[in-house]
Amino acid sequence: MGIRAYLFFSFLLLAIVGIYTYSIIPSESAYYTLTMFGRSLELPIAVWFIIPSLVLLIASVAHMVFYSIKNFFTKRLMKKEYETLLSEIRYALLGEEKDFEYKSDSFKALSAAVKRMKFNPKSEDKRTGEKEVDEIYEILEKIRDGVYVDLKKFRLRSDNELLNQNRLNFAKDDKKSIGEVLKHCPALEGEACKKAFKALLEVASYAEIKSYKYKLTSCAIEALLKRFADQEDKFTLTVEEIKELLESGDFGSEEFLTSARILKTALDPDLLLKLYDNLQQKNYKATFSYLYILFELRLIDKAREFLDGNEDSEFEKFRILLFLRDNGKFVDTDYLIC
Repeated sequence: MGIRAYLFFSFLLLAIVGIYTYSIIPSESAYYTLTMFGRSLELPIAVWFIIPSLVLLIASVAHMVFYSIKNFFTKRLMKKEYETLLSEIRYALLGEEKDFEYKSDSFKALSAAVKRMKFNPKSEDKRTGEKEVDEIYEILEKIRDGVYVDLKKFRLRSDNELLNQNRLNFAKDDKKSIGEVLKHCPALEGEACKKAFKALLEVASYAEIKSYKYKLTSCAIEALLKRFADQEDKFTLTVEEIKELLESGDFGSEEFLTSARILKTALDPDLLLKLYDNLQQKNYKATFSYLYILFELRLIDKAREFLDGNEDSEFEKFRILLFLRDNGKFVDTDYLIC
């Protein structure tokens, strides 16, 4: 029952009780005088009769008004706290860390839990019914699917992982867009930074790649050598730059051999031979690839001379290959050397 209805029916009851009391009391005794502390107050008996009920009514109304006001402010606070929590969840979904203030212990606990969570909603997740949160779900799903989304209104940090991923979606073959991601990557950490650098390796010149001063892995160097060997790719490298790449990587025998396989048709034979000769003189791990080049260029006498200058137990596969060649059996180098 609302307070208005309560007041209406309460006053109606008091009126009925007062009228009924007044009607049954004779007129000659209809008044009563109350004397207290030297003061007298004369009122109709019917009025005296309803005064206790009126006092109780006033007290009960005051009680209801007090708790109605208290409930109103409590609900308003809960609504405000709930909206604040929704904002915190939205920023958490976007990968942003922001501090929000709460007055209630319950929401403080929820906020602490949100800060410790990493959100990765699945595409089949049911929607929450909260428009702003569902909007973030849709944005995350689009970015995961490789769609570019305008995120300006969220004012995300410049190094935000989601923002960097979105930039990659915008232009995976655009060096300017890739550069926007990499300028916030002091090291190649995080998926977006790694993807951006991988994209850079596919489209940028060697000078542009070097300008980022990242240490190139053997996989990155291999990717650059493949681009150089690809006749349809306009990527260029000088022999000195190739030598620089091969010497800068943490190459083992397998990596040097892989590089020789890539470059054997991309470089002039004399330059190729000179390159791997220099490499093997500085790094024993490049010796295997040097022998590979000798056999690929059919410099058998030079290969024999090199093998004779080393222990018989070394380079067994190449000694077998030399034996087969000496006996008129031509076996593809790659078939035996694997």
